[in-house]
Amino acid sequence: MKHEAHIREQAQLARRLSDERSHLFEQVPFARELERGEPELERIARPVVAVAGAARVGKSTLKRALGTEVPWKWLEVESGGGGETGGLSVGGLAEHCLLVLTAGEAPSGEVLAWLPRLAEAFPEGSLQVVLTRCDALPEGMPAGTARERLEPVLREAVPARTLPVLTVSGSTGEGLEALRAQVAEALARRQRVLLEEALKDWSGVLADVHALLGMRELARLRPETLTRLRLGLDDLLREEGRRLEGELPRLAEESVRELEPRLPETQRALTRAFREKLGARVEPRSHALRQRLDQVLARELARDVEDKAGGKARLELADRFGRLVEPRSLFFDWGFAKRGGVAGVGAAMVTGVARKHGGWAVLGAALLGGVLAGLLGRGAKVNTAEELKRVVAEPLLEDSLRRLKEATENSRADVERLCGLLRKVAEIFSPEQARTHDVERWGQAVTEAESRREQLGRELTELQWKDARA
Repeated sequence: MKHEAHIREQAQLARRLSDERSHLFEQVPFARELERGEPELERIARPVVAVAGAARVGKSTLKRALGTEVPWKWLEVESGGGGETGGLSVGGLAEHCLLVLTAGEAPSGEVLAWLPRLAEAFPEGSLQVVLTRCDALPEGMPAGTARERLEPVLREAVPARTLPVLTVSGSTGEGLEALRAQVAEALARRQRVLLEEALKDWSGVLADVHALLGMRELARLRPETLTRLRLGLDDLLREEGRRLEGELPRLAEESVRELEPRLPETQRALTRAFREKLGARVEPRSHALRQRLDQVLARELARDVEDKAGGKARLELADRFGRLVEPRSLFFDWGFAKRGGVAGVGAAMVTGVARKHGGWAVLGAALLGGVLAGLLGRGAKVNTAEELKRVVAEPLLEDSLRRLKEATENSRADVERLCGLLRKVAEIFSPEQARTHDVERWGQAVTEAESRREQLGRELTELQWKDARA
């Protein structure tokens, strides 16, 4: 039961992270306000496995047969939203789901209508189908036959997923040990992902607290200045996003013309070359946008903050947020931003507050840094300019436009968050409040919390390596 041991070990890390949060919030009360939402660490420590299905299909029998001494909680759910969930979505109440069906019987219409919603709620690997009462199958019908008959029905109900189907018998015990092992393995994997996300979010909170402590000089910013800053950056991002959306087709056409003399050539090589040429055309626009964002930031902050103090605070903020900058960002040059002093700091800050999506990279990695699976194509030859457009340029252009839209929206959210942090600085370090603060003690508490967070991350990595070696 190695995976059950992993669940227990990861549960200990989740509980330690919960203790870390409580400890820091006692020492630095305003840190709690920087969380985007309280992580469900107790749920991560004791994840939930839903046993779902129609009435009298054998859910309770299966739970008992799999055992109660397990490092997770059981939740019984009846199709149609009843059962122990009280009508709530099972996807919001459990980390893993076992859909229970009776072997040899066709699933009801209600269950088949429910199945797509379950597949949407539970990611790949977190939804399994279990055929019970295999000992009661007609004589001469093996469990494998019942499974084979069910699989096309499941594919029709959920075409985008291949759902694993397991066969068990509560009476004879057949298949129960294998099912419990598979549940534990999938649940340990899911728990690890959730714990990694919680640690990443906690790192973001600590970085934000550190940044706020380093921005004390910006407490003089007036509300109207921050409003003007947010609107200016937001308008700039929206304007540049629209402009590039209109330019991308022309830039793609130019890239195609440059590649035509190379025909015929393999689709894979041409796709790579097209991305490089399109990226080279986009990069100057990325650099220009960074400079314009910096200018807006510097101009607005200079209204309320002396140049020396403001410059120091902006660089401190950039250093703190710089820890979160994706090093593989295609066009963002973090080293240039630091060498250039205040120049580039605005872009660095906006980059840093992007926690999960890297939204700032409007013209960088979020746009051209990755290609949807399959777009690199095969090794087949592309012979004509029309083929080059159809099989290379058009799919990549469509993908780039989609990425541009997503990145622009994410960047605007990043701007909102940046300005929210600046408002928090003005609130926490107002003249009336600042006299009561022990900033040095707060800084020491955050530094110690960062060290302990890194230790938790190392221990989680060690568990992953141990799992891989096993």
